[in-house]
Amino acid sequence: MASTNRHAESGQLPHWRWLTLVLAALLVVTVGSAPALHAQDATEAPETPDVVIPGTGDDVEPVDETASPETPPEEEPAETADNEADEPVDDPEPVTTAAVIQISATDTGHPAVMAHGLAFLTGNQSVWQVREVEPASVSEAAPTVSNAAFVYQVTGTSVIRNDVTGKRALLSPGEVYFKSGGDPYTTFADSDDSLVWIFEVVDSDSVADDAFYESPLIDDYVEGVFDLQIIRYVLEPGDTATLPDHTGPALVISTDGDIDIEADGLGLLGTGDGQLITTDASVTNNSSNPATFMMAAFGSEVGEVTASPGTDTAATTGDAATDDAATDDTTVDTSITDTDPAPDETATDDTTGDTADGSSGAFETSINITATAELYVVIVADGVTVFDGPIPVNGQSGVIVGSTFEVFTSTGVATLFTNSCGDDFLMGYEEGEARYTLSANANSCPP
Repeated sequence: MASTNRHAESGQLPHWRWLTLVLAALLVVTVGSAPALHAQDATEAPETPDVVIPGTGDDVEPVDETASPETPPEEEPAETADNEADEPVDDPEPVTTAAVIQISATDTGHPAVMAHGLAFLTGNQSVWQVREVEPASVSEAAPTVSNAAFVYQVTGTSVIRNDVTGKRALLSPGEVYFKSGGDPYTTFADSDDSLVWIFEVVDSDSVADDAFYESPLIDDYVEGVFDLQIIRYVLEPGDTATLPDHTGPALVISTDGDIDIEADGLGLLGTGDGQLITTDASVTNNSSNPATFMMAAFGSEVGEVTASPGTDTAATTGDAATDDAATDDTTVDTSITDTDPAPDETATDDTTGDTADGSSGAFETSINITATAELYVVIVADGVTVFDGPIPVNGQSGVIVGSTFEVFTSTGVATLFTNSCGDDFLMGYEEGEARYTLSANANSCPP
């Protein structure tokens, strides 16, 4: 009993009560911790979706009044995305754009045929020449006659006029004009910086003094009428162009930049340098800047079925039968080089008349020769020598009537003919002696 009172007085619990309290505390801890463990497991498990009951207002999305009115709600992915991924998707239609129109002839691109026309070749030995010319002003420009030729505008602008037809053309930088052989043309400077290059096939003895390029002699041209064309190429650095087929040798000349030509060897051309090619060839720009070059060449041969009525092409020979020569129904017995009559110009340059001499069956017309330089001329009409002597500058032989005319002149290019229709024309452009034969036909103007 005494011991029991000591425990009571000291405030201490008996040992059995301590044991009871410890057991009770363990029970409380065990039971209280179980819901906490289950709550942690519940947060990791997927939530059960709410069941929406129509008509109760649960199916209306609640409005978030705190959201900014400018912020659009995020779009949920389409439900068919997975299905579309499984199905094959057609490629989108290509975007079509309007065709590009080159406003300037200096725009990048290759190849581009800049100009072409028909030219007559007899197969005589000849050369390509390229001249650099500054066109004169309107008050100082004078007509010139040449073979079929290309006029390439380098800088500035020019106006070219065909003095037979009166038709004109305006050339801007990079553009090219084709001149028919035998027709007089006048080129006017349309700006202070006008500069042109003239490409032409000429007799080896007729190379101009101002030609900065002259090709080697060419023996490979054959007789016939061919499509003479000039093609422009613009190559970016690293570009290569394969040159097309052509008839006989073709001229390749750099107009701006450095190019490499591979044709029976490798050649390097700078601006203004040219090279003849006779076989398959390719041109490469191995420089760091764009390069432009021209290819002047004879293409396909053109038959005589499209020639103008009255054109005696079979009798036309020489290096360059002029437009006027063919139109005048003449036989050219000389060494002119290349040209082909333009169909609409043949009648205008006819030396022959519209009426015939019914009694003899021969057609008659007339010619008159004007000397643009001092000449010595012999004219035989119907087998009779009717003129034999010199003609001073601007002098004339006088009107001579006949059916067939054989003319010798000391300078072909300075011998200007006038037919019965009043049309002026040249039979050739030789700087030396030349012989021509002209014959009247049913289309000839009366004398």
